[in-house]
Amino acid sequence: MGYRILSLDGGRSWALIQVRALVELYSPTTTGHEVLADFDLVAGNSGGSQVLAGLLEDLALKDLLAYYQDETMRRSLFSPTPNLLYRLLNRYVGIGPAYSTQHKLQVLQDHLPKTGSKTLADTAKGLGRGAADLHVLIIGFDYDANRSAFFRSGPTTGPGWGHGHEASATLAEAIHASTNAPVNYFDGPAILPSGSRFWDGGITGCNNPSLAAVTEAIGRGQKPTDIVVLSLGTGTVSLPTRGPKDPADSPFVRAPGKTGLLNDIHRLATSIMDDPPDVATFLAHVMTGGDTNIAGSPASRVVRMNPKISPAGTPGAWGPPGKMTVQQFKDISTLAVDALEQKDVDKIAAYTELWLKGDVPNQPIREDTTTMKLELGSASFKEAASLWQALKNFY
Repeated sequence: MGYRILSLDGGRSWALIQVRALVELYSPTTTGHEVLADFDLVAGNSGGSQVLAGLLEDLALKDLLAYYQDETMRRSLFSPTPNLLYRLLNRYVGIGPAYSTQHKLQVLQDHLPKTGSKTLADTAKGLGRGAADLHVLIIGFDYDANRSAFFRSGPTTGPGWGHGHEASATLAEAIHASTNAPVNYFDGPAILPSGSRFWDGGITGCNNPSLAAVTEAIGRGQKPTDIVVLSLGTGTVSLPTRGPKDPADSPFVRAPGKTGLLNDIHRLATSIMDDPPDVATFLAHVMTGGDTNIAGSPASRVVRMNPKISPAGTPGAWGPPGKMTVQQFKDISTLAVDALEQKDVDKIAAYTELWLKGDVPNQPIREDTTTMKLELGSASFKEAASLWQALKNFY
């Protein structure tokens, strides 16, 4: 029967992309439990863990999408930090926390009246497509132990693998831990009732949790070549390196970044949320055996669905993709990961619609970073959707 994984990247408000992809694959009225009935394991980090929570809460996809479309709802998790110094540093220096951690757990519990206070095991009970319960995996970073923390709905054990313990945290607590990006975002670690403290799972290198999910499945006894993965991203900016023919001020190429203490701190603070996801999906592709070698099936057991913010053209002659203007491309390629204002989220939604229609590219599993030529993966959302359906027919 195979073993199906749904992997959900972190990405704050950009996670609306994942919900729109699910709406396209299913329907607006499909409920969370109906989506989860297609999978054996679901992994989420940060913003992706919030989407996972909505699925576990059994919201209709249209109602889950409405959360991201409502500015008041978005801002409820991102109340400004009360620390004036932090706010001034963030505004004028570009380094320092912008949001308060203190009330986030209560807001999450309020948003999840049916499941927020349940353990992950209780939340996942009876869900999934197999005889065993759905396995839920949420990624965090243990602030005091200084290492990754996997919140599991069930233990992961096996000969030669050791023992991965089931989480005692509730669903709301696990999401509180997973969504707590430090330095430029939240003003302190997420503190659970147990006293344990956590930062965002993106610090572990698992902002895209597909590799962690495949590892988890293998640790639970699954044969790698039986595993298939639907990996949903939250948008990625992929710019070619500036060449000698590109203007110095071109918005379509990646110029060398400035160095120095403040610039390096800012880069480090924001890069924990970037975690270029092509690495995780390619490694997951390798771990699951690469080419399926099954007639009529995709060339990989991993299907990546993620809008790529990238120019069209060739080196020295780059331009905006589709019918976008130069200004529209500048706006979306420089938009912050923690976009909250309606005008900014509208830009994310508009780019998502272009991606769904095939007017802007899908992120490959691997590409040539000079020519932007696809080497492995799907060129468009529609192609990725078709490949996922083909995998579902075999697995």
